This record gives sequence, C-alpha cells and structure tokens, in this order.
Amino acid sequence: MAFIDTILVWIHLTAATFWVGGMLFLSLVAVPLLKKAADPASAQREFVNLAKRFRMLVWGALSLLLLTGALLLPNLVDFPTPLGEWPPTVLIKLSLVVLLIVVSLVHDRVIGPKARTLKRQSHSSLTSGEKCLLLLSPLIGRLTMLLGLGILLAAVLMVRS
Repeated sequence: MAFIDTILVWIHLTAATFWVGGMLFLSLVAVPLLKKAADPASAQREFVNLAKRFRMLVWGALSLLLLTGALLLPNLVDFPTPLGEWPPTVLIKLSLVVLLIVVSLVHDRVIGPKARTLKRQSHSSLTSGEKCLLLLSPLIGRLTMLLGLGILLAAVLMVRS
C-alpha cells in the first residue's frame, strides 16, 4: 500500500506543479511579454489561444488532483469522524480547493468569454459595468493563482503538522 500511496502523491504533486507553474508562467511571463507586443490585437488573439490550450490541460490536472486527493484523504482523516473534528489544515485546503473550482468555472465560463467579446467593442460604447468587468477579468485570473498558492501552502502545513 505504501508504494501505491507514493505513486499517488507523486501524481498529485506533478499535477499541482503543472497547474500552479502554468498559472505563474502565464501571469509572470506570457502576459507581460504580450503587453509589449507591437500589434495588441494579434497579441490578444495569441494569448486567448494560449490560455484556451492551457485551460484544457489545467482542468485535466485539476481532475487528477481531485482524484488523487480523494484517494489520499483517508490517510489524513477518519471518515466516520465528524467534519468539524478534522484537522484544520485539511479543512482549509479543501475549502480553498472548492473556492478555486468555483472561481475558475466563473472565470472560464462567464467572465472570460464576456470580456473577450467586450474587448472587440469600442471602449467608448461600453457601459460602466462592462468596463468594470474588463478590469475584473484579469484580477479573477490572478485570484485563481493566489488560491492555488494558498492551496500549496495549506498542503505544506498539512503534511508538516
């Protein structure tokens, strides 16, 4: 059983590395580079293509994280134990995971597509709410990165306690 747990932890860590590393790459490398592009419209299209490709892979990594996490969870908690008696770090990590999934779904399915549509319109024709959405969209993306880093911190604290 120890060998299987080791493999599950390795898969879990590899998926987390891909997921968080990819978000850091997009935020810290791709976005600043594309902002300096000579043709902003072309750069925007390239970023959207890059983000769509990454999004497909990141949801796969997240699926692996959920699967391996669920399989490893019995090593940390006794399921008959009431939820309120689980270790706080486990509850914090699980809460952050749920929040990340909700925020990511809202960003990928609602805010992101709406923002891409609005970017094609004249800025002067946008309502104040639409302008706000355009400002909010990249912040939501950064929030997912911060949640991912928070989940990693919770994981470290969880295994160190």
